Amino acid sequence: MIEILKRILVRAVTGLWHLFISILGILGWLLRALLTLLTVGLICAVITATVLYVKVKPELDQCREMAYDKLAQMSRQDFSMLSDTVIYDKDGNQIGLINAGHYEYVDIGHISLNLQNAYIAQEDRRFKSHTGVDWIATFRAGLALVKHGGKVTQGGSTITQQVIKNTYLTQEQTFTRKIVEILLAPEIEKKYSKADIMEFYCNTNFYGHRCYGVQAASRYYFGKDAADLTVYEAATLAGISNSPSAYDPVAHPQASREKRNDVLKSMNEIGELSDEDYQAAINAPFTIVQSQTEGTDENYQSSYAIHCAALELMKLDHFPFQYTYADKADYNAYLEKYQAAYSEKSDLIRAGGFKIYTSLDSGLQAELQASVDDGLASYTELQDNGKYALQGAGVVVDNRTNYVVAIVGGRGSEDQFNRAYLSARQPGSTIKPLIDYGPAFDTGEYYPTRIVDDHKWEDGPSNSGGSYYGPVTVREALNRSLNTVAWQILDDIGINYGLNYLGEMEFQKLSYVDNDVPSLSIGGFTYGVRVVDMAKGYSTLANNGVYNDRTCIERIEHEHDGNLTKDMTPATKQVYREDSVFMLTDILKGTMTSPYGTGRGLSLANDMPAAGKTGTTNASRDTWFCGYTRYYTTAVWVGYEIPRDMPGVYGSTYAGKIWKNIMDKIHTDLPPLDWEQPETVELRADEKTGVEDYFSTTAQLRAQQSLHDKEQQKLTDELNTMVNEFEAKTIQTVEDTYDVKTRYKNITTKLPLLDDGDLRARLLERTETKYDEFETIISGMNDTIIMYEKQRAVDAAKAQEQAEKDAEKRREELEKQTRKNEFLQALAAVEELEYQKPDAQQLVQDAIGKLPLVAGDPQQQELSNRLDTAINRISTLPTAQEWQKKLDEEAAKKAAEESQAQQEVQAQQKRLQSTLSHEQFKWNNMEFYGPGGRGSDEG
Repeated sequence: MIEILKRILVRAVTGLWHLFISILGILGWLLRALLTLLTVGLICAVITATVLYVKVKPELDQCREMAYDKLAQMSRQDFSMLSDTVIYDKDGNQIGLINAGHYEYVDIGHISLNLQNAYIAQEDRRFKSHTGVDWIATFRAGLALVKHGGKVTQGGSTITQQVIKNTYLTQEQTFTRKIVEILLAPEIEKKYSKADIMEFYCNTNFYGHRCYGVQAASRYYFGKDAADLTVYEAATLAGISNSPSAYDPVAHPQASREKRNDVLKSMNEIGELSDEDYQAAINAPFTIVQSQTEGTDENYQSSYAIHCAALELMKLDHFPFQYTYADKADYNAYLEKYQAAYSEKSDLIRAGGFKIYTSLDSGLQAELQASVDDGLASYTELQDNGKYALQGAGVVVDNRTNYVVAIVGGRGSEDQFNRAYLSARQPGSTIKPLIDYGPAFDTGEYYPTRIVDDHKWEDGPSNSGGSYYGPVTVREALNRSLNTVAWQILDDIGINYGLNYLGEMEFQKLSYVDNDVPSLSIGGFTYGVRVVDMAKGYSTLANNGVYNDRTCIERIEHEHDGNLTKDMTPATKQVYREDSVFMLTDILKGTMTSPYGTGRGLSLANDMPAAGKTGTTNASRDTWFCGYTRYYTTAVWVGYEIPRDMPGVYGSTYAGKIWKNIMDKIHTDLPPLDWEQPETVELRADEKTGVEDYFSTTAQLRAQQSLHDKEQQKLTDELNTMVNEFEAKTIQTVEDTYDVKTRYKNITTKLPLLDDGDLRARLLERTETKYDEFETIISGMNDTIIMYEKQRAVDAAKAQEQAEKDAEKRREELEKQTRKNEFLQALAAVEELEYQKPDAQQLVQDAIGKLPLVAGDPQQQELSNRLDTAINRISTLPTAQEWQKKLDEEAAKKAAEESQAQQEVQAQQKRLQSTLSHEQFKWNNMEFYGPGGRGSDEG
């Protein structure tokens, strides 16, 4: 029994042991599996961390760099936006405004606590306690980031972070932007107080409808200052700034109201609103005032001022302005640079923050506008856009300051398109003083009494009216505005020479296509010219030939950078010689005073000395008058918006009368003032014509220099062409080697005649370099050249032999022709007999004797027959007595006819004497007409 129990116990223990061992085995296996899983997981984690680090580290480094750059340059000014750009006239009166959002920065003391609390409740409930980053909100946003596969779907930004976003970053939700916010936020909290940050936030938020900052939004939506916002108004603004388009109370009032109530609920939840106040606020009426503030105000004055301000800012950047161009590539390259720079400055001005102070005189502006409007009032036709079809534009420059003081770009004040500087029209004859006569006088070759032939030629211009006056003085040609003379003058002095004068005066609409175009002399430009450029050009004449680049800008201020133009001074240059301009001005006075001046009747009141020029293009499509005194210059253009013919309209009609009207007004109470004669100008008689006029005492020297300059320019062009062709030459045959040597000799012979030493050296170097290349080739062809020269010698000998034979043949033919002519003279003497002259037999014998001279001639028989016919004809001619009788009868008949004519004249004389006796007693005899007098013959 005991044994049985022992065996049972042993088996039980053994079973338990095996069970224990099995359990330990299972546990060991489980432990090994767990360790394996942990190892694999750790390896995966390390790999994943490494991959993430490699991927994210560059972006983190970029974020750190970005955050450092922002922090290093941070200032309070960054948190303030720009106010509207304002333009002022010469008296400091506002004449224009560019709406940049009507921004106005307000400090925290003038921002309602209701709005501050609304933002804290809705946007950042831990604003007052965190240090720039709300890590709870950030963790929540991080979970969302992981959940949506790395895509940012919700924010966790504090107000501090939003200030950073509004000021320094974009509105795009990106990982990089978020990291930069997190890095910068604590630093800003260290630098600025919570009140500062709230102030920045309220002033940098956008509220829709061009409202930047809480002050602009408060005034637009509620018609009050930000300090006076009620709790429900503050909640409305807090909701709008979250998404200005979605919660626009004007476009989406219901959505905006719901958002307002949502903000109020948040304020209630944090204890800023009691339940009672919350209920009252959500039940408050949703009223939007939508206060309309002053919008962008652009008119003729302000648009021109903005244009000029952009140019001034470009000058501050040292932009390389250019006005004439070598070719299309030069023109296009410049235009691309100019448009980019100009657009940048124009956009900058329109972005706000500028105060532009100008020379524009609002009183004078009104007078100029009235002169244009009244002068064209009889033309009432309208275009489809409601604007007048016939338009006008004018610019006034104060010659004493060189500023533009008035600019009118069209009829009426409603049309904002400023044709005075935006449009380019063909100037007609008004361009002649600037591009033809002024430059021509500067050369010294032209002067008022110089004679030029006014005539029509093929492919040349026509004069207005079709009249041509032959040799005329330059003075008369300009007063009559003769196109043919202007054309000849510009062609003589050089088209581009004259064009460069316009470039010196900064004409802005010139093109490379205008180069070398002779029609420029009478105003035929590719695009035309601007009224303001013509005014500045004539103002240069008024100021003794000195151009000043002033426009209408007196100073430009920026609210951040102060007076930008304080160190800028106007650029001046002597474009025309003083003596040239004095003589030219004296001629242009004749436009109004000369019997044949094209502007007769436009002289100014009070005997104010004035000079000017009319301009009328083909079919009167554009008409101009440009004129000046010592005080002011005014340029006026009249024409249809879409160019069309204006029969009977000329520069002296509407444009001229508008000019006279405004000039008379602005010269009221100003004493007459004439130009002073320069010391280099004298009044004397022309040595050739005896006509007394003005002359420059230095003209002869300048004329000689001008002639020399022309010769040098011609030589320069010729040598450049020769060297270019020499460099392009290649040697392919032996003949080419001779051509190369000839070209080389021609170039080196002419080079010493060139004055420009640097150019001479460069051309010589190019020539020698190329000739060295040719000599290498020529030396390699030496054997061929020797054989060629031998062949040339043989050919030359053959040619000489042939030439001698040809010469001998020509001599023989000439001798035959001479002998034949001798016989023909004798034959003609016989054939031309009119009667049987006494020496007829001798003439016949002479002809018969010379017949051998034509022996062997192909016409020998024909000539012999002619002589035989002539001999037989003699017997049919009248005898000498018959011939004399005929002559006597003809003389008697002629004498009788003359006698009859004398008798008729005597009879006519008697009748005329009788008429005189009958009529002469009436002359100066008032008694003959009776008591009533003579009466009138006019209808």
